[in-house]
Parts: sequence; structure tokens; C-alpha cells
Amino acid sequence: MSTANLSPINAAKTSVPKVSLEQWSMFITVVEAGSFQAAADKLLKSQSSISYAMQKMQQGLGVNVFEHKGRRAELTAAGQLMLQRAKDLIHAASAAEKVAFEFSAGWEPQIGIVVNDMFPEYILHTALKEFGEQCPQTRLEIYVEVLSGVDDKLRSGEAQIAINHMIPSGMVGEPIIETEFVRVAHPDHPLHHIGRAIFHSDMKLHRQIVIRDSGSYRRENRGFLGSDQRWTVPNMREAFELLKLGFGSGVLARSIAQPAIDAGELKELDIDGGGRMSSNMNLIFADKANTGPAALLLAKLLKQAAKQTSLPRQ
Repeated sequence: MSTANLSPINAAKTSVPKVSLEQWSMFITVVEAGSFQAAADKLLKSQSSISYAMQKMQQGLGVNVFEHKGRRAELTAAGQLMLQRAKDLIHAASAAEKVAFEFSAGWEPQIGIVVNDMFPEYILHTALKEFGEQCPQTRLEIYVEVLSGVDDKLRSGEAQIAINHMIPSGMVGEPIIETEFVRVAHPDHPLHHIGRAIFHSDMKLHRQIVIRDSGSYRRENRGFLGSDQRWTVPNMREAFELLKLGFGSGVLARSIAQPAIDAGELKELDIDGGGRMSSNMNLIFADKANTGPAALLLAKLLKQAAKQTSLPRQ
């Protein structure tokens, strides 16, 4: 095909890179090993072949990425910038090859999903039942986390898809369901017998059941209004049980709290200016462009289950 009619922009898009992936990989190895000779030993190549490849790479880039200090090769300012770009390129190439392999094999041998502990179990179970029937050979790792603990599993690569309220930066997601929250306590709790609307200052005088952020840095705890009397628990199910026993007040997803409210085991708190509390749950991909067929299937089934399953009264 003739390239005579290509615009400069299109021509730039289709230009062939001047530096190969092998050269970028050698570059990373030289940096990590500390010298051309050490890189040659690690790659089972001659030092001259490494030197030649780095020389050609620098010629192609038009900048020097190394400066020699004795026997060591140290990065220039341009080299520091190129190093991260090189790692990104190698990671992207490896991810593309991994996806190609998974598609050629049919399904990934293993995938991971992490869900916020407030995500309705019946939606997850509906999707898992169908997934198990369509993709029986894929091993599935299921994680349940709180708040930023979901982000940790995505960033570590342990999970390829997630359900959570917040979409981590650099990742893509879409709303899958809306979750309503309610602040509740046992019907006999003193807050229900104040005789007026409850103020936040009233809440601070009584014990609060708070759900701990399971992330590495534990950035926040869910449901805390500043009381000195605080019990912190690992998940919403544990909070649910303590609230039913009358040990304090706290926030639950309505899908979890409603059966106990209907049974008279819990009662919603009439908080002044409280209003309705709700948030979207999002279906999130750690790296959607490189997500394999089994993970894509599970994501599709989760969306279908969320759409088709009747939620408890909101």
C-alpha cells in the first residue's frame, strides 16, 4: 500500500520504533545489574553484544542514557526518565502475551475477584453459579475486603476484577448497583428513647460499632462519628451481630440490615438531618485492556445478576 497520501499524523502513528523490546529489556538489566559486564553475565551474552545494543539504543533515542564512572554505568537524567518508560513497555508487552496465551488456551487457569463486604451475597452467588457451569476449569480466588482493602488486591495483581464504591486511579469501572445504608441500633438502645430527633452530639455519647478498613494503610473506618466509645470490627457481618445484641449503634447496608429490621431485632435511628445514605457499587477492572476471557465472562455475569436479581426493599 502506498504511503504517499498519509498525513504526517497518521504516518507518525504507524512509524516503526527505533528501539526494540530486547534492547529495552537489556537496558533494564544493565541498570539493575550495575554494569555492562554484570548484565552480560546475567543474560548469558558477551559484554560486547550488550555494549553494542546500548549504543544502538542511544543512537535511536538521540540521547545518552548512561554515563560511565569507572566500571559502573550510571543513568543520566534522560536515562532515569527512560527507565520507567522501559519498564512500562516490558510490562505491557508481557501482559499482551499473557492475554494471547490465555485466549489460545481457551480460559485463564486462575483468576481473582475481590468484593466489598457490603456487596449483596446473592448477586455474587448467582454470578458464580453460572460461571462455574460455563468455565469449570478456571480456578477462582474470591476475596472479601473493606474499603481500601479492595484497592490493595487489585494493585497487587491478586484480583483482576472488583466490586467497590471507589474506582482507584488508573483503573476503569462502571456502576453495577446502588447500595443504601442505614444507621441502626437495637430497639431497646437509649438513642431510640430520647423523645426527639437524634443529633450527632447525642451519637457521640454512646458506643459506636465501626468497621475497620482492611487496606494496608487503613485510610478510614466506616461509620465513625467521633465517639470516644468505639468498638472496631473487621467486617459488616460482625458489626451486624454486635448491633443485634445491643452493643452500640452503627451503619449497615440495607440489604443486610432489613431482615433484622423487619424481625424487630434492629431499628433505624431517627437522626436529625440524616437523609438517605447511598452509594454506587462499581464493577472495576485492574487492567481492562489486558483482561482475559474468563475474567471478562465473570464480569459480564455479575452485571447480568445485578440487573436481573430483585434487591431487597430500598
